[in-house]
Amino acid sequence: MLSTQDKSPELLKGEVKQILIRTASEILPDFGFLAYKDKCYSFKRERQVNNIKVYELLYLVFNDKDKSISCSIASILNPEYIFSDQYDTGLINPHQDLKVLKHNSGAFNFHDAYYFHNGKVQTTIETVKQFFGDFKKYGLPFLDRQLERLKSNSIVKRGFDYIDDLQTDKQKLKTELTQELGKGGFLISDIKHPIYVDLKEKLQSVSGQSKEDRQLIPKTAHELLELYCAR
Repeated sequence: MLSTQDKSPELLKGEVKQILIRTASEILPDFGFLAYKDKCYSFKRERQVNNIKVYELLYLVFNDKDKSISCSIASILNPEYIFSDQYDTGLINPHQDLKVLKHNSGAFNFHDAYYFHNGKVQTTIETVKQFFGDFKKYGLPFLDRQLERLKSNSIVKRGFDYIDDLQTDKQKLKTELTQELGKGGFLISDIKHPIYVDLKEKLQSVSGQSKEDRQLIPKTAHELLELYCAR
């Protein structure tokens, strides 16, 4: 894309946003433009699981220096994570790079890890169509799988039941968890808060789960309590 012969005009300020919105409406009409923040354009769709709102997001970060574009996808229950740039492989708020989903690999050289444009209108339009097309092909199934996991995963369901029944001061719980994690070198799995320990043990008692899901239980317990506090 950087070397493509393109006689179209140079992109004007604000033109990328209009190209993105127009292309999204054609290829992904369910996703509306959410915001532009820190060079990141975000698009959002909302669905529900058991009266819990699921925020499904597409993030597009434009780097002006090398004309690269990074794309990522998230399915988020905690609205406080909507504008987070941190990748997450957990059960509750997964956020993954689109190229990783497309190639099922995280090992890329620079030119394979990003999408590119050359600063011209036509090439930018073609690049935008490319990553929205990839999102439709690889991103939508990822979001559908996550929605199904929220419905059927026994660890997640047990966790939802736990926080639905939990009755404790949300601000106090949030402060105490934050203070524990603020200690130097402290890991989520090292949290000693009695509510966290109780939830983690209940999730670990769920039988018949994959090794991968069980390894995510400490993180899942913490994210479930964050969700409780954010409600």
